Amino acid sequence: MTFALTNPDPLKYGWWLVSRSAGITALLFITASTVLGLFMASGIVKRPGLKGRLMPAHEYISLFALVAIAVHGIALLGDKWLHPTVAQILVPGLISYRPVAVGVGIVAGYVTLLLSLSYYLRRQIGIRRWRLLHRFIVVVWVMSIGHAFLAGTDAATLWMRILLLASIAPALFLTLYRWLPEDNRHRDLEAPGGTSGDTVVISR
Repeated sequence: MTFALTNPDPLKYGWWLVSRSAGITALLFITASTVLGLFMASGIVKRPGLKGRLMPAHEYISLFALVAIAVHGIALLGDKWLHPTVAQILVPGLISYRPVAVGVGIVAGYVTLLLSLSYYLRRQIGIRRWRLLHRFIVVVWVMSIGHAFLAGTDAATLWMRILLLASIAPALFLTLYRWLPEDNRHRDLEAPGGTSGDTVVISR
């Protein structure tokens, strides 16, 4: 939405500022969690013990994202422009302002909660099932990007678009890299060497 602020006092629209800031923060945390998860899963850097050292950061970033999402929604209850109810914040499609875009954000928040908490239940549901379920974090991230583009108050600004596009690049690269067959990721190319018949091995 785009509207003019008639009162320069930030205290008059403080809840909106809090919600907007928390929403951007949540998107950054979700992006960081997604990129870090894809980085660990891709195996692009093969170093013993690296995943174990990165896992706590991945866990805490996900929890920080949940806190930011909660603040993003709760702060809107005090916004004097939208005047949303608790039900409109919690149930997709009830709010009158861009219901589809906002609904996508609400669903993304629920799925983020489910996937984040599933980490602590992975032994009960099975590691294999948990890993399969955890792959949907990419879907959540895409939904979050769509929510920010279609419902965010800063979506039309240049800085926000640059931020969103910059967050897409590493996630897209790691996703495509992960989809590559294993033999195409680290394939050795043999090039003719000298006259002695030796070969030069080029790894990529």
